[in-house]
Amino acid sequence: MKDIKNYNLAANEAAIWFLGQAGYLIKSNDIVVAIDPYLTDSAANLSPELSRIIAAPFEPSELDVDVYIVTHDHIDHLDPQTIEAYPYKTRTTFVAPRLAARKLIICGIPEENIVRIDTGETKMVKGITITGIFTIPNEPAVSDTCGYRLEFKNGRSVYHSSDTAYSELLLNSVPEAEVALLCINGKWGNMGPAQAAKIAQKIHPEFAVPNHYDLMVVNSENPEKFRIFVEQLNKNIEVIILDLMKPFVWK
Repeated sequence: MKDIKNYNLAANEAAIWFLGQAGYLIKSNDIVVAIDPYLTDSAANLSPELSRIIAAPFEPSELDVDVYIVTHDHIDHLDPQTIEAYPYKTRTTFVAPRLAARKLIICGIPEENIVRIDTGETKMVKGITITGIFTIPNEPAVSDTCGYRLEFKNGRSVYHSSDTAYSELLLNSVPEAEVALLCINGKWGNMGPAQAAKIAQKIHPEFAVPNHYDLMVVNSENPEKFRIFVEQLNKNIEVIILDLMKPFVWK
C-alpha cells in the first residue's frame, strides 16, 4: 500500500492494481480509489467451497484510500471484515448504491462519509466524476447492484461492470471508457467470457480487463477465453490480464 501511495504518475496518467476477485486500486491525480476490495477469507465462513485459493495481497488494516467504492452487498465485494479493520473510516469517502450504503452504516461507516450513487446518477467525489451504470443483479437481496464509471480530472476513465448478467439492455447501457473492468466467471448469474467480450466491443475501450475468475475454485474461469473472444470481435481492443498488485499504467 505504501508503494501505491508513493507511486509516481505524470499528470495525464492513471494506474490500476488488481486485488483479486473484482477488487482494484486505481490512482490518478494523487487520488487513490478502491473498488470492491476483498482482503479476508470471510466468504469461507459461509461455505468452505468459497475459500480463497490466493492469499490477500495485504491486510485490511493496511488499506489506505481516498475513495472506497462498493458495487453491491455480497461478501466478496462489501466485506464487513475488511471494513471493520479499515483504519480510515472517518476520512475516506465511501460510495455505494442504496442498500449497500445502508450496510456500510451498519459496518460502522459514518453516514456523513457515504455518498449514495444509484444507477443513472452522477456525482462529483473528491474531483472524480462517478456515474452509476445499470446492471442485472443475480438475486433480490442485491437488487441495487450498480456498475460505476469513473472519470478523473485529467480525463482518464474507467468502467467497472460489477457482477451482472448479460442482456441487450446492459449492452445498450454501458458507457464509453478507456479501461473496462468486466466480470467473466459465467456462474452465479454473471456473464461469461463470450458475453463480456460483446460488452467490451460495445464500450470500445483501449483496454479490456477481466475479473471475477481467480479467487475461488467453484467460481473460476480462464481469462484467456476472454482474450480470444475480444480479439475475434475487435483486434483494436487490447486485453490486459493483470497480475496481482502489478501496476498497469495508461495515459
